[in-house]
Amino acid sequence: MVKLIPLTIAILLTFIVTTTSSQAHSHNRSQSFSDWEITDNIATAVFTAKSREITRLQSQSNQSLDTLLVGHLISAISVSQDSLPCSSTEVVRPIPSALGYVRVRLVFDCGASLGDISISINSFFNVASSHVHYANMSLNREPSYQYLFTNKQRQHEITNQLATSSHWFDSITQFVLIGIEHIFGGIDHIAFLLALLLLLRSLKVLVWMVTGFTLGHSITLALAALGWIIPDLDIVEAAIGFTIALVAVQNIAVLTGNHRQITYFSVAGLLLIVLINLIWNIGLSALSGLGLALFTLAYLWNSADEHLSANLRLVTSVIFGLIHGFGFASALTETGLANTQLFPALLGFNLGIELGQIVIIAVVWALLQQIRQSRFLTDTRLVIDLVSAALCGLGLYWFIGRSYGII
Repeated sequence: MVKLIPLTIAILLTFIVTTTSSQAHSHNRSQSFSDWEITDNIATAVFTAKSREITRLQSQSNQSLDTLLVGHLISAISVSQDSLPCSSTEVVRPIPSALGYVRVRLVFDCGASLGDISISINSFFNVASSHVHYANMSLNREPSYQYLFTNKQRQHEITNQLATSSHWFDSITQFVLIGIEHIFGGIDHIAFLLALLLLLRSLKVLVWMVTGFTLGHSITLALAALGWIIPDLDIVEAAIGFTIALVAVQNIAVLTGNHRQITYFSVAGLLLIVLINLIWNIGLSALSGLGLALFTLAYLWNSADEHLSANLRLVTSVIFGLIHGFGFASALTETGLANTQLFPALLGFNLGIELGQIVIIAVVWALLQQIRQSRFLTDTRLVIDLVSAALCGLGLYWFIGRSYGII
C-alpha cells in the first residue's frame, strides 16, 4: 500500500491542475462553419458559430451574442471578383438557429464579371489563432465542395473548372489535413495512446495493438458518419475519459502489484456514481455506471498476470477504439460536410487520423526506448509510474467533468 502513496498524490495533483486549466477542455476546439450558394454572381452565405465561441469576442462589451457576431462578420468576411470587391446587398442579420448556436446571413453581389470569385474569411483568428473555419461552397448549383480556412489560409479562389477526379482528390486531401489536425489537437486521444504504449516492450505487440485500435475506431467512425448509428455524444465523451483512466490505472496495478486494492477502489468509485444517479438523477446513468463498474472489475482483476494482462489489452484496444471512433465521427460530422462529399470526406478524414496516429506512436515509442536505455535514469519504472498516475488523473477529470456536464 505504501507504493501507492506517491501515485495517489500524482493523480490528485493532476486532477487539481486540470480542473483549473482551460487547456484541458480537449474537445472545445475553436471552430465555425458556413454554407455558401454562389449563383449568377450572387454569393449568399449562412455563417454558424457556437455561442461559447462568440464569447471570445465579448471583451468588456455587454452586447448580445447575435449583435457581436454580426458586427464581427461585417469586417471579417469579404468577397471579390477580378480583384474588385463585391458589394453587400442586404443588411447582415442573424437568423433562427439551434440552441447554443448563432447563425448570420450575408449576401454579396459581384456584378456581371466573369472571373473566379475570391472569398476571404478572417473570423475569430485574431482571438484564437488555432481557429478553424469549414465552408461548404456550391457554385452554380453544382455539388458543394468544402474549403478549410485557417489562420495561415484565410482566402480561397472559388472555381467550377475542376474535373470530377480532381474534385474528389482535392476533397480527400483537405479532409486528410482535417483528420491530422483533429488527432494532433485531441489531447484526450493522444493521452489514451500514451497510456496504451507505456508498458509495451515488443514491437510486434505494438503493431497488433495499434491495428486493433485502428480497426475499432474505423468501424464506429464510418457507422456514425454514415448515420447508421447515432451515439449519445455526452456518454461517448465521458467514456473516452474513462478509457484513459482505466488503461493508466492498469499500468499502475501491473507495476505495483496492488491490483486487488486498485480494483476495489475503482469499482467503489463507479458504484458511488451509480448511487448519485439513483438518488439525485444527475450525471452518468445508473445503467452505464454499473456497466463500467463490471467492466472495470473484469479488466483489472487479473492485472497481476502480465501475460494475461497484455493479451487482454489487445482485445480492449479494439473495444476502446470503438468508443474513440464515435468521438472522431462527431468531429467529422460537425464540420457540416455535404452528403455529396461524404465518402471522400470519410476516407480522407480517417486517413488523416491514421497518419497523425502513426506519427504520435512513432515519437512516443522512440522516446520510451530512449528512456529505458538512458544512463541518467536509474529507475525508469518511476517515470512510467508517475506518467501513468498523471494520465489517470487527467482521464478522471474528463470522465467526471463530462459525466456531470462540468466541461
